[in-house]
Amino acid sequence: MMKYLPFLVVGIVAVPLTLYQWSLMDWMWGENIPAMQCAYLLHQEIPEKIGDWVGVDKPVSKMVLDKAGADGYIDRVYTNQKTGESVSIWLIVGHFRNVVRHTPNICYHSNGFSQVEPQVQYQMAIKGLPDSKFHTSKFMLDDQGVQHYQRVFWAWWRPDPLEEGESVSDVRVQWSAPEQPRPAFGYCRALYKLYFTAMSTEEELANDSICNKFAAEFLPVVYEKLASSGVVMVGEELPPGVADYLKEQRVKSTKAAEDETTADPPEDDA
Repeated sequence: MMKYLPFLVVGIVAVPLTLYQWSLMDWMWGENIPAMQCAYLLHQEIPEKIGDWVGVDKPVSKMVLDKAGADGYIDRVYTNQKTGESVSIWLIVGHFRNVVRHTPNICYHSNGFSQVEPQVQYQMAIKGLPDSKFHTSKFMLDDQGVQHYQRVFWAWWRPDPLEEGESVSDVRVQWSAPEQPRPAFGYCRALYKLYFTAMSTEEELANDSICNKFAAEFLPVVYEKLASSGVVMVGEELPPGVADYLKEQRVKSTKAAEDETTADPPEDDA
């Protein structure tokens, strides 16, 4: 009997822990309600016009959304109406198991880009906000001898349901860029990921990217809107119509992506 004791102990401990992990990972228990609540907030609250910047949404295919694990998403190009400069954003929310993956240093390679500088952590200091850290790197696509450079900044933020006695004013939307995001964010069922992407040059440094100028206006708006994530995540059920709305948005975007024909190189936003 004693020789079986270790196996009994492992079974008694491991099985409940495994079931608990599965429940957190949302592999077995249906829709991921916290992420869908945040997805609705994301779609409803992030404006298309911020200062002199006006955004145009890009259609996203079902394949990209599924690979990214995006319950909610914004794929949008903001153009400054005075300068003509543009910055693309990819802002998604979903279960951490997918959202921590498919970072630019992986996806860009699969689309023909070369990474031309090391990935580094970059601190964005925006007045009135907690300092945020982003990963950044530069990528180059050689198109028949013509080099096209892009700089990308990317980071994550984990929202948590408000505890009793807490309010929106207690929430800190602080983007971070851990070297190992999977253990850093644990088994959270809602995790945001944000990219800033802009055209660059071979010589341009991260400090000189137009993304910094745009982020100074965009991040305060995102802070104000996403701070409510902890409020909407408290509910155990989706408000009426939310699931249908999110499904409709996904279908419309996917249909537009399928209908869109372009000669530009494919872009993997995941």
